[in-house]
Amino acid sequence: MTKASEAFPDASELYRAVMSDLTPTQQRTFSALLDLFLTTEKRTLLNQVETCSASTASRCLNTLTQTLQLGEHLRAWQTRCLRKYAQKQRGKKPWLVLRVDLTSIEKTGTKLPFLRTVNGVHGLHLVVLHVSIGKLSFPVGHAIYDPAQPEVTPIHLAARLLQRFHPYQWGDFEQLVLMDAGFYSGEFLDLLRWWGFRHISVGGRSNLRLRDGRRLRETCQGEQIELDSAPGLPLWVSWVDLPRDGTKKRFFVLDTQPGSGRTLVQRHKRRWLIESFFKSAKHDFGLKETRLRTETGILSWLLLVMLSTSLALWAQCLAGMTAWRSPRWNLTLGEAAADLRDVLLPQQVARRLQSALARLQALHATVPSPASLHFCNS
Repeated sequence: MTKASEAFPDASELYRAVMSDLTPTQQRTFSALLDLFLTTEKRTLLNQVETCSASTASRCLNTLTQTLQLGEHLRAWQTRCLRKYAQKQRGKKPWLVLRVDLTSIEKTGTKLPFLRTVNGVHGLHLVVLHVSIGKLSFPVGHAIYDPAQPEVTPIHLAARLLQRFHPYQWGDFEQLVLMDAGFYSGEFLDLLRWWGFRHISVGGRSNLRLRDGRRLRETCQGEQIELDSAPGLPLWVSWVDLPRDGTKKRFFVLDTQPGSGRTLVQRHKRRWLIESFFKSAKHDFGLKETRLRTETGILSWLLLVMLSTSLALWAQCLAGMTAWRSPRWNLTLGEAAADLRDVLLPQQVARRLQSALARLQALHATVPSPASLHFCNS
């Protein structure tokens, strides 16, 4: 084991903590499900579980009442990893970057729980908090935008998630909060500043009114402004033009710290890492396949998505830190998940091999031998 790996909490530590809260029957099924979620070469469907039946896996997810405890184990492990990684960095301490965004999982059914229509998309909607220090990043929290609670908005959910990284607990790190325009609110910015978040970069709509009567679209890059909706709070504005539907669309950025137009845009571009996470979680780790019909089942499925993605991100970062010892330092997220699956779940690997051997033996028993074929031909 290298010094870099010794500095980190081991993945098996998290695995043992999760298993300790499950019954023996749940442990066997949960291991099979985790094996499925760490296998990015195929779709994350319950009928793809190799060491138990789809009905057994579904029953486990729909009756798993320990999701809160398992989520706490995951967040505690993520916190230890982030702090250990920061201690390994030389020179100036890296920033703690907090990204908040809303992602939608489109569904066409009507019987699934938590479904609602947001921005023209009917399905399941999640507010996710994605945190990074240097090259190590984790999805450290998520909340469902629940239609059963109409008074709770995505901004309320974002505030609850960000409160876990209150500057009182993480004051030894420089923190940067990144959000898109959907989370802009004068009251929300005031709340975050009151909590102690000094550096916030958030998107803004072009029609926001300034105190001097102008609109946001009439400002200059790098200009200090004050908005009607956030009186007394100095903000610096910039924008970037990006292609959308064959044309250029202008996206505005509001920052609580001064900088040139280019600097403000470069800061806000760090938010895009959460978009990369959403793409990987949906297409590689089963987020878009969420289709269970009970609330408990959906919560269990989301837990497995966050757990498997976090483990893969940890393995990918660790491989980069030990690049001088390993020729495969530039692992993709899928390769990192595969390597971790083989190390973390050897019993599942053995069961897959046994199942494959049994299938080959059964196939071999049905195929005539060459000697019998020669006898028949003669």
